[in-house]
Amino acid sequence: MFSPVDIQEELIRVRQKHAEVQGALMKEVQAAIKQGKQADEYVLSRLRTAPKPGKSNINPDLLEKNRIFSLDDIKTICVNYRLRFLDSKYFKMEELPYDALIAVKNLEKHLGEDVKHLKIMGAARFFKLEDSNKDPLLFARIDDANYYLIHKWGNDFAWYNKIMAYPFRSIMSLLISMAIICLPIVFILPLIIFHTAKDIQYYQMLYLAAFVVYAVFVLVFGGFTFYKKFSKICWNSPYFN
Repeated sequence: MFSPVDIQEELIRVRQKHAEVQGALMKEVQAAIKQGKQADEYVLSRLRTAPKPGKSNINPDLLEKNRIFSLDDIKTICVNYRLRFLDSKYFKMEELPYDALIAVKNLEKHLGEDVKHLKIMGAARFFKLEDSNKDPLLFARIDDANYYLIHKWGNDFAWYNKIMAYPFRSIMSLLISMAIICLPIVFILPLIIFHTAKDIQYYQMLYLAAFVVYAVFVLVFGGFTFYKKFSKICWNSPYFN
């Protein structure tokens, strides 16, 4: 009992105990990491596949009311900013941040069940669109008319994005944009170039006639050729054209 202590043996014994404790901790950490990876893959597998037909399993009473948006709200934003609103299976998963997965898992933990009907709002460049055509927001479908915003990532849109997207909303918005840009030129340019009232009036009418012909051409040719590419038509289309 009172025999001399061999410090070397004590060091070895303490080291062994510490190694056992650290080994147990590492196993717990590795198990947690493995479990986390499995959970991530489970969420990703649902993001990559189309949702099965049927009603949503989400109880809207458990959700934050200020994050619930109607389909009309979403359509308006998509048209105004030229975005797409599609099933998550079309989204390029390499563009999906890890925070979005965490947001889905947190929501599912709060609801106590899986969220299966997932859609994403974003620019067309973020989607793997099929050939037959500021930033992403992940939604869960509550019902046919309402969606819950789970997560937003990326940067905010610049103030001029809505203006830049306006001509592509519809054929009418394209014609209005042409008029706003061209008509001032039609009436101001002759004033700068010519000096007599007769010449100014003549060329103003000539330019106006040219603009009308061009507008009719855009209406007919553009309407038939690019109709499906206008935002009001393609906002929820999984196709390039």
